[in-house]
Order: sequence, then structure tokens, then C-alpha cells
Amino acid sequence: MTIYKRLLFTVLALLTVYISQAENGINSPYSRFGLGILSDQNLAVNRQMGGLGYALRDNSYINLLNPAAMSVADSTTMIFEGGFSLQNGNFKENGIKINAKNASFDYLAMSFRLRRNLGIALGMLPYSNVGYSFSRNETILSPDGDSNGSFSSIYKYNGTGGLTQPFISIGWGITDNFSIGVTASYLYGDITHNISNNFTDNNISSTSRQYNLNVSNYKADFGLQYSKTISEKRSFTIGAVYSLGHDLDAEARMIERKTTSGTAEYSDTTTFANAFKLPHTIGAGFTYTTGKWTFGADYTFQKWSDSSFFGDNKGCDRSKVSLGAEFSPSKISRNILKRSRYRAGLYYAQPYTEFNGSKGCEEFGVSAGFTMPMNSTNNMNNNRSLLNISGQFVRINPKTEGMITETYLRINIGVTFNEFWFFKSKVN
Repeated sequence: MTIYKRLLFTVLALLTVYISQAENGINSPYSRFGLGILSDQNLAVNRQMGGLGYALRDNSYINLLNPAAMSVADSTTMIFEGGFSLQNGNFKENGIKINAKNASFDYLAMSFRLRRNLGIALGMLPYSNVGYSFSRNETILSPDGDSNGSFSSIYKYNGTGGLTQPFISIGWGITDNFSIGVTASYLYGDITHNISNNFTDNNISSTSRQYNLNVSNYKADFGLQYSKTISEKRSFTIGAVYSLGHDLDAEARMIERKTTSGTAEYSDTTTFANAFKLPHTIGAGFTYTTGKWTFGADYTFQKWSDSSFFGDNKGCDRSKVSLGAEFSPSKISRNILKRSRYRAGLYYAQPYTEFNGSKGCEEFGVSAGFTMPMNSTNNMNNNRSLLNISGQFVRINPKTEGMITETYLRINIGVTFNEFWFFKSKVN
């Protein structure tokens, strides 16, 4: 089988696996707002370092946060990377606690070099996820206060869906120090929200609302990186990214219904034009390497304030700060623990939506993990596949009192297959 046929076969196989196994792994009432819970496009290494990535450059893994990083793709290898996560969530409101467990298949990506200083990556990522189901009851007393004449009002809320983005990313090293890149994505998906209000008294009309959103549009991201070697063991890289903001031209509508004793009395559909937009996004970061250590920081700003969602809740400008560090004991040791890389990081993110006239939820997370070679020996004739494992603790705090506080413990597992597809052995 030729390299190109093998490549085509692999792409089709990966897409098949992704489509058949992908789940959003979300169980949060806050995914009701905006486009849902946003994904920050993080792969295994980024997750280990608190979402750091704008200035990371390494040909042993894929970094999608800055397309300029594709320029360091190795000439002899093809990298495949996939990841999934296990999540335990705790929800607390007014002293009441609920626990929920989720699992999700998160991403697939592959990368290889096209020519010298020109690399490419392609795959599929989530952009946002929606998943929740909850209800609340209210007891309504009769006008004279007689409990025998009281009845209950039951509100039910549920939502599903999300947006997915297949992408292609290209990075070009213009000089030995300076690289640029671009990522083109196709953003698609459906989001559905349902709200109903039913009464135990059948003589009272029940009402329901269904919100539907269908997205099919493009997304464009641009990046650059500049690297400088200071000494034999010291170097730094700075990186910057920009994402184009624009109308999604999405089909969005709200369907209102009213029924009494099972008989439909009223139905009306409201259409929302240009209510959903992708934000203009800018980000910048740096990494500093000294011997076995790498330290870095990223800052991201997203201008969501230009968006409204279903003509109701507004967007808020969102900022995110990430800090991360990596320790690499040795690259040539026979000891697999010394050849492993150890990483940790933290981040803070502001909300991008508001509800009831107040900003949504701020998010804080810490993470730690390691990358271990999947071969016990350090032999270049073996593949250089890696196992990535990390743990994340995430706290989501609402800005408004009386709302739900969410706490998550996530285990992220990623596998990087780094194969010598383009390596030819010379026989004398």
C-alpha cells in the first residue's frame, strides 16, 4: 500500500471512529446559555499545562492552539493523536448536592510534514457542548389559602447538541526563527433546548417552548511564533493568534405551544436572524526553556459582547489566563521514568454569557500529568508513541447568589502514535 493510500485509509478510519463513538460528556445546567460549554481546543499536552499552547513548539506532539506550531513537523514521522476523558461532577445549590459521572471521546488529529518548514494537521474537535436535564416544582395555594385546593406547577428543562469542527491547519517556517500558520474549520451542529410548564390541575393550560439552532459555517484562525536561542540550554518563544469573528448565519427559532387537557390551543414560531456570532479572538503567550525546565503563560480575549443568543441572553467579553510548566529529566536515558515528561498548570476564565441580567460563571482549574513513552527501550528504530495522562480539578462559580456551584474532577487520557512512515532504511 502506498503512503497516500495508507493516509487516505487512516483518515477515513479515524472519521468513522469519531462519528460512531463521539459523546459530548456534558451534564451542566449552564450549557443552557450561549452556544453551550465552550471547548478550548486543547489536546493532551495543553490540558496537562492548564491550557497553555500559543508558544509551544515540539515535533513529538500536536499543538492546535497556534497553527504556526505546525512548521516544526518532523520529516520522517506521521503523528496520530486521540483522547478521551472521564469526569466526576458535583453540583451544589442551597445545601443540596448532586453527583453525575460522564465520559467522552474528545478529539482526533493527525500531523505530518509536507516539505521543509511546512507542516500540516487535520482532524476533528468539539467547539461547544450542550447537555442537561432538570426540573423544579412549585406548590400554588388556592386563593383562600385552603391547602386542599392547592396544586403543583412543574417546570422541566432539557437540552442536547453542540457544535463540531473538522479542521485543517498549516504552518510555515518563513525563517529559522519566525513561523506563521492558518487553520480553516467547518463549524456545524444542532442545539435544542426545551422548557415546559405543566400543572397537576388539568383545567390549567400547559405551556412549552422549544429553541432550535442549526449551524453550518466556517471558522478561520491565524497564528505566528518567534523563537530565539539565548544559549546552549536557554531559549524562548513568543506566539500570537487571531480568530476571525463573524455572523454564523444560523437558522434559529423558538416554537411556543399551549395545551389544555391534551388539546392544542396555540402554537407560534419566532425566527431569530443573525443572533449568533463567532467572537473576534486574540491571544498571546510565551515559553521560556532553561535546561530541563519550560515555563509559559497565555492570555486570551474573546469579544462575545457583540452576540445575543435566541434574542434574549447577551454575550460578555471573555478573558482567560493560563500558566504552565514542564520538567523533562532526560531524552536519552534507558530509564523510562527519566524519559517521561511531567507537566502542571492552572487557568482562570471569565464567563462569556449572562443570565437574569448578571454575568454567568467564572471558571478556575488546576491540572497535572505526564507523558510516557510506550516503548520500554530508547531505540530510534522503534516507534515514538506516547501515553498522555492528566488530572484536572475544575471549579465553576456563578456570579449570582443562589445559583448552582459545579466542581469537576477529570481524568484525561490521550495516545500519540508517532510512526516512522516516511523513514527509509539504507541497505549497503
